[in-house]
Amino acid sequence: MNAAAQIGISAVATFGFALIFRAKPRDLPLAAVGGALAWGIRLLAAALSGSDPMAYFIAAIAVGLYAEAVATIMRAPATVMIVSSIIPLVPGGGMFYTMSEATAGDAAGAAATGFATLLLAGAIAAGLAVAAAVARLAPKGRRMRTARRRNLTRT
Repeated sequence: MNAAAQIGISAVATFGFALIFRAKPRDLPLAAVGGALAWGIRLLAAALSGSDPMAYFIAAIAVGLYAEAVATIMRAPATVMIVSSIIPLVPGGGMFYTMSEATAGDAAGAAATGFATLLLAGAIAAGLAVAAAVARLAPKGRRMRTARRRNLTRT
């Protein structure tokens, strides 16, 4: 399947999950864009790095920063946007295949698939943590610059 179709399907799936999560109607298109962004960046990062965990990490950072920016603009919590937009990255297939191999008695295959799935899940979590940390630093710097300007105008 080509990249454009994958990105489009990601947007539609994210829109559907945002509906399930009862996102506000104004947030639904933004969530769909976030899902498309997540999968598009994952595809690009995978092509450039050749590493799935690195691609998921980069995509999760992009989703986290996107969600924080949208939350700031829309004056809403970033959680709804993060949860909806991260859906295309969730390694559900890896979890399924891990359990399938485990129930079939293939312990080595289950361990290998499970480890790869845990790497992807960890990369997503780490990427979101990095994005949240970066987002928390940005407003602090802006507040400090504003305070400095006020002090300069008073003297």
